[in-house]
Amino acid sequence: MSTLLARVEDVPDGGALVVASEGGALILTRRGERVFAFRNRCPHAGYPLQRADGRILVQEQRYLVCGAHGASFDLETGACAGGPCDGAPLERVAVSVVGEDMIALA
Repeated sequence: MSTLLARVEDVPDGGALVVASEGGALILTRRGERVFAFRNRCPHAGYPLQRADGRILVQEQRYLVCGAHGASFDLETGACAGGPCDGAPLERVAVSVVGEDMIALA
């Protein structure tokens, strides 16, 4: 049985959502119908990416920005796009869409 994480509609198109999972918090991102997931841990210092209010800063609907030090990562691939991540990407997590609207660990 798959671990359900969220509904596709809960993740803003061009945005991000932090969700809990058994292996730790994940960041879900979406571009149209495609959904991506990453461990909620900045490779620069190991901090969660979200700000104190729990939200993830998304710049230009293209980059996730670490709330602690401003490192930025590609919304779809998690690749380091600038700042103190020094080329280190976010750790990707395999997810899939189950049925028509549920995001689950693959």
